Amino acid sequence: MSSQAGGPAFFGPILLARDFVATVSFYRGALGLPVEGAFPYAKCISTPSSFSIADGKWWAQVNGSENPFQGESSVSDFVLMVNVEDAEEVFQKLAATRVGVLSPPLARPPLGIKSLFLRDPDGRTVVLSSPLR
Repeated sequence: MSSQAGGPAFFGPILLARDFVATVSFYRGALGLPVEGAFPYAKCISTPSSFSIADGKWWAQVNGSENPFQGESSVSDFVLMVNVEDAEEVFQKLAATRVGVLSPPLARPPLGIKSLFLRDPDGRTVVLSSPLR
């Protein structure tokens, strides 16, 4: 499958969710990302980036496997970076929720950003970053 430009028609990660509703709620509600779709598959498209969320049990069924979460978890190898207007402001909003914040917003001058680290419902690391002001 390819696009008119000759490249892939779709390129982006699919996050397999143990709890589809909680994962969609995290990205849509807590982070405010534009997630569209319903169980068992949704997409988050924020030009020029996108990713999908698929219910893990559904994914295993359609791909003929028993358990998509077999073996050692590799969630620590996956980091999703989300650029936001103001990392400090988002952190303040998240402080009232049950989102697993790993670090408060910290200035990272070599990168020119301020960022904070979170965990999504399946333990993946999510970095929210904004330009240093």
